Amino acid sequence: MPSQIPNDDVAAQAEAKYREALSLVRAEQSAQDMERAVKLFMEAADMGHVRSQCNVGFLYSEGMGVNKDMKKAVEYFQKAADNGNAQAQANLGVYYEQGNGVEKNIDTAISWYEKAAALRQPDAAFNLALFYYTGEHVGKDYDKAIRLFRVAADQYHPAACYSLGLCYNLGQGVEKDDNMAVFYYKLSADKGHTSATFNLGLHFYYGMGGLEVDKQEALELFKKAAANGHAKAKEALDSLVAELDAASKKVEDDK
Repeated sequence: MPSQIPNDDVAAQAEAKYREALSLVRAEQSAQDMERAVKLFMEAADMGHVRSQCNVGFLYSEGMGVNKDMKKAVEYFQKAADNGNAQAQANLGVYYEQGNGVEKNIDTAISWYEKAAALRQPDAAFNLALFYYTGEHVGKDYDKAIRLFRVAADQYHPAACYSLGLCYNLGQGVEKDDNMAVFYYKLSADKGHTSATFNLGLHFYYGMGGLEVDKQEALELFKKAAANGHAKAKEALDSLVAELDAASKKVEDDK
């Protein structure tokens, strides 16, 4: 059950504490500032301030200004989640999925993801979409997966943008459309997603999705993906470098 809604005076005091704590955290000036920020967040959280409850959960989960304590993190995320905080709901979904601070329970994880996704929380929408995309623990449902990927991709979630690009690339849940694949790969690659960067490079190499063949652009994209450990990008990079070197040598030989 949600906690009792604070009266106006208490709510105003809690909001003031929250805002002061937030400004101290953002300033990052001293250990004393962080200590005071933690104190203020906790006071506001105990007064029923929902964002503070979520923030205290985050502090415990990361060990920021407090000793790391996943059970405490879950306790505060639970309070915020019960009061409708989408980020806290998404976090609980992750913890129940991974068994982090709680006993692993996929059904409970999915339940929290559903609540948060209904509030358009991008991480929850993406994580829930993966369940429907793979059919793991739920019936495979590409329509639901696509709808949820869109919720997250509309907020520029890198992995969701990549996943939508892949769906358009492969024609999974949507009509195959390389132009739309390129659109979403670009969004994702701009956010640093490695596989999207590699796939975009392939589209430049082959001239797909409305792109002109551009092997230099493909080269740069393969380099970026390879630098982030993408094995296929490394293979493609080596192959393209050899191809360009051979083409350059032929030009020189033909002179």
